[in-house]
Amino acid sequence: MIDRLIIGLAILLMVGNNYAFDIPQALEIPIEKEFKLTQTQFNLLYSIFAVPNIGLSIGGGIMIDRMGGRWGVFTFSLMLGLSQLFIAFGGCYQKYYMMLVGRAIFGIASDLLHIGVFKVIARRMPHCLGTAMGLILTVPELAAALNSFLSPYLFEKTHSLEWPLLFGLSLCIMSFLSGLLMIYLDTKYDTCQAEEPDEEVSLSKFKLSKPFVRMSLITTLMLAAYVPFLDNANKFYHERFGFSIMHAGRIVTVGYIVAALSSPIIGKISDTFSHKRQVLIFVSTLMFFLSHLQLYYMPHSTHPNYMSVFALITLGLSYACYSSILMPALQSTVPDNMLGILFVLLRATALGILGIIENICMATVPMLSGFVYTFLKGEKDRMRDVDIIYLVLAGIGVCLSIGALPDQGKHIKNQKDAIKQLHQQPEENNNLI
Repeated sequence: MIDRLIIGLAILLMVGNNYAFDIPQALEIPIEKEFKLTQTQFNLLYSIFAVPNIGLSIGGGIMIDRMGGRWGVFTFSLMLGLSQLFIAFGGCYQKYYMMLVGRAIFGIASDLLHIGVFKVIARRMPHCLGTAMGLILTVPELAAALNSFLSPYLFEKTHSLEWPLLFGLSLCIMSFLSGLLMIYLDTKYDTCQAEEPDEEVSLSKFKLSKPFVRMSLITTLMLAAYVPFLDNANKFYHERFGFSIMHAGRIVTVGYIVAALSSPIIGKISDTFSHKRQVLIFVSTLMFFLSHLQLYYMPHSTHPNYMSVFALITLGLSYACYSSILMPALQSTVPDNMLGILFVLLRATALGILGIIENICMATVPMLSGFVYTFLKGEKDRMRDVDIIYLVLAGIGVCLSIGALPDQGKHIKNQKDAIKQLHQQPEENNNLI
């Protein structure tokens, strides 16, 4: 019961993050008009989100390893709220560079907050990691869906960026309070009796393995085929498929809703058929490829093309697979010479290493798509050509997944043995703490 409550609070903790992250996407055209931005300058609001993390992710992962997941949750949820306050001021007073600085700080806080949450969850419930991570990553996407509805509505009613940005700030404050309650419950009902091992955790104990590198590339490519596309999804559906700006925002929410609703099912499949994980990884990457294949080959339309919704349904299922299959598969590639609690704790450092790779991609892909869009000025269907970028990324992921983790069964067996040892020999494991 306590574990379920902690998962629920972790989801609420991510609501403010997911809602505030996508506010620029929902207000893309108003922001471009009020700040007089090009497509590339607008996409910089997303690239700047990732740039600082290229160097900070690994340091943040090590810091959370040493200070603890609870410390990470408190520090970076507070930092998230403060950065959104900075962004709101920038939007209210039309200070573009203030918004950029706020987005950069927001990106640092968001990335490290995820690591802190994953560490707390992985330590408490390693036996159902696929389901737990799937819920924590996808259910808050409903907040992103709410943003696509509510932010344009608030702007339309007030003709100001102030209220949409301040509402995002209020959700960040609510998330911070949820994080405080999560920390309290995790401390009070800590089944491991202490949070950190006596033995110092350092990067030197983590060695890169071929399965880890390959899974890092796969997860990065799939995330790059999902997040940067949705950053411009409103404009994509407006220009390619004939929806109005308001209607496009509502249509885009389909992907978020499908991801949230399908995640518990896919998470259960991931946990039940972990011995077939190689097949599940291939299917996950194929789903991303098929979603962009639909978006690429659907004809351009000046009237609403509701058939394009099927691509969003596929994309939503793809993200549920990313959260419930690809991310747990990545964590299972952490070196298997770590047993018991140490086996779980070093995953934060692993996520930090992954963060470097992801943030390089997340910083460059939005700028690349903005450059292509600007370069093709005058073309009738230039958004279709922009989607080639995401199609190629997903295609490379499919190729990598065909031979992904040939020794995955060995890692899964070692992981299960470590968990079994953790539960069957509590006294011996407690000596590690």
